[in-house]
Amino acid sequence: MNWNFLDWSDLVVRWFHVTAAISWIGASLYLMWFDRIFATPDRTSRGERGEPWLIDFASSQLAGKLGRDTAEASKAHRWLKREPALTLSSGVLLLGIVTLIPGRSILFDAAGAPIGALAGVLIVVAILGLSWPLYDFFYRSPIARKPRAANVIASACFVCVTWGLSQFLDGRAVFLLIGAMLGTLMTFNVWWRLLPALKEMSDARLAGRTVDVGICALARERGAHNAYLIFPVVVLMLSNHYPVIYSSSLGWLVLCLIVSALIGVRYMVEGNSRGKVAFLCGLAAVGVAMYIVAARPLEPASENPDRVSFAAVRDIVNQRCVACHSATPSDRSFGPAPGGVDFDTPENIAKHAQRIKIRAVDSLTMPIGPNSGMSRTERELIGRWVHEGAMRK
Repeated sequence: MNWNFLDWSDLVVRWFHVTAAISWIGASLYLMWFDRIFATPDRTSRGERGEPWLIDFASSQLAGKLGRDTAEASKAHRWLKREPALTLSSGVLLLGIVTLIPGRSILFDAAGAPIGALAGVLIVVAILGLSWPLYDFFYRSPIARKPRAANVIASACFVCVTWGLSQFLDGRAVFLLIGAMLGTLMTFNVWWRLLPALKEMSDARLAGRTVDVGICALARERGAHNAYLIFPVVVLMLSNHYPVIYSSSLGWLVLCLIVSALIGVRYMVEGNSRGKVAFLCGLAAVGVAMYIVAARPLEPASENPDRVSFAAVRDIVNQRCVACHSATPSDRSFGPAPGGVDFDTPENIAKHAQRIKIRAVDSLTMPIGPNSGMSRTERELIGRWVHEGAMRK
């Protein structure tokens, strides 16, 4: 009996991570709506009442207020901690699974070679471990007193980090690690900036004293950052399923354009006059990203005058791919013909030529088996074959 423990662990942790993220993000979006409602200047003239005072984890304020029972307030604080903590911990565990377990690694270098487990762990730890201290230090420095200048500098640093990672990691890893980095910033914003402000506000109300404005102002700023990062984090973490996005040689630029477009979505949610401008800028950014993806330069002509034979390509496919992509696979981890694709006949190989190129040559996401061993030479041979017309003879 084969329980496929590793497969089930991957699946359960993935489900848990998605569920925790939905809970956190859903509550955040709901409270963003509250924030917009209470920010309306003419509330009083319409006869509306209610005091917004509770800073939450998404740049929002909750209507009403908790009772003076400190035990009840403590329970609310624990819940606000729990959602981001569960999301981050399950995400880190999932990264560990796909980094450490043979055949599941998401980390490849820029040339397409898999990165070892130890090196992969060190990269993940460095990115997640350094991102928060550097970010927090920057936004508590004197530069942060000028928000516009600080945001411009921070955006430039983000572009540089994304470009730098793309120099030694493949596009898929860059997208996922940048998403994990932004998610980490959101989590620590909640734990170390928003929740202390929440406690300060609660304690001040119970003691009948003035609230520490500095703590609350810092929390408000970090809450705004979290609100702008919600949509980019979701999209980047789901990018794993769309190799056409991250497989471009300018994938780092595509990532930055997508993030900027999704930040614009936050302005649209606010519903103010900046929303229309943000919408148009977002469309422009997505349009440029689409152009970059579509304008992939053609492969340079090979110095070898001989065309790649179909027999050579079929040998590679039979050796590296048919173990899974077959009506009767020898590796049944994914069932018969995963994704409805099998390479049992010459016709099917030629039919899926472009798909093979995207997966095996452009995005380096296939084959994924621990013993697939497809070499760079073999990938280049497949790329040449598709470029030459994917002939079956």
